[in-house]
Amino acid sequence: MGDLLLSEELLLIGLHDETGKPDGWFQPNNLHGALICDLIERGAVTVDGKKKVHPGERVPEHPALRQVWETITADAKVRSVSHWTSTLPWKHTKPAELVAERLVDDGVLTREEGKVLGIFRTTRLPAADPAPERALRERLRGVLVTGIEPSAHDALLVTLLNATSQVKAALDGLDKEQRKAGTKRAAQIAKGLKDNPVVKAQYDAAMAAVMTTVVATAVVTSSGGS
Repeated sequence: MGDLLLSEELLLIGLHDETGKPDGWFQPNNLHGALICDLIERGAVTVDGKKKVHPGERVPEHPALRQVWETITADAKVRSVSHWTSTLPWKHTKPAELVAERLVDDGVLTREEGKVLGIFRTTRLPAADPAPERALRERLRGVLVTGIEPSAHDALLVTLLNATSQVKAALDGLDKEQRKAGTKRAAQIAKGLKDNPVVKAQYDAAMAAVMTTVVATAVVTSSGGS
């Protein structure tokens, strides 16, 4: 398979390898913002100075990116990054399954269907081929623990992990001191990326997605407790 998308990398780190379910703090709705970052990185959309998303003419080949690109393109108006990070969860309600499509086709994940109480459909995505995730984690450990200078892609990935409380999950298996150092390094990379003009639009998309998820989670929690 080709290089992993940011959204695919977040998914691999966020899923439990054996159960195929979200693990720890992982929130699948954060994948919507990551998908926008992927579209920007692949040149499928551009973002102007007012944070408006403009779809390009070239249709992305990746199945998940193509579906999100088509959703954005179908809107007659040019919308903001924050609009799309709050709208996409209503348009694509199962982001983990959407992002997993290529990973399943390439044998990295397995798709297992089931039902709860014989009524509600459930999908699990356990690992089938651990090699891509293993390589991803080794790369992140090189950046966060060894101190290797990250590429623009890896810096954004680390920023996404930092903003979604997934750094410790990415460093799973390391000792306490290594995880502590890696978490500190991730925060430093995220702080430096904030003012990086090369990936500014992607950073804005990532942060908008994180804030949308935080607000949505707070609303659900508040409603459930009233």
